[in-house]
Amino acid sequence: MQDEYPSFPGFENVSLEDSYVLDIVVHPAVLTLKLDVLLLPGHPEHQAPAPGERACFRQATIVFASVRDLHWTGQNVIKPAIDASGSADYGSVDSLTRVDSSYKILGDWGEINLQSDSPSLSIDPAPTLDPNETA
Repeated sequence: MQDEYPSFPGFENVSLEDSYVLDIVVHPAVLTLKLDVLLLPGHPEHQAPAPGERACFRQATIVFASVRDLHWTGQNVIKPAIDASGSADYGSVDSLTRVDSSYKILGDWGEINLQSDSPSLSIDPAPTLDPNETA
């Protein structure tokens, strides 16, 4: 059976296709993707876009734990894009699907196929405005 990421618990009301991959880290038994994730209006953490932003983006992490098998192809194509502020990103997550106990993740950085526990998505706390700063 194949499922797309919006049906995964915790992935509701996010758009990985419109998010930015900031880093991909592989450790024994763990795969981590660090993102600047786009939160859609139905997400409980959604807020009005920050000044200068087109939508509500938040730092987030996707973790695949208990990785039993991992194959990453296309790594030689990784070239980060640098934006006007000097920040680097590796494009978006074009797709994240589950087929039985395996996951397939596609993006500009290649293709990762893995067997693991279900992924978890954690959203970093919203930045707070310093009371000494003006909005």
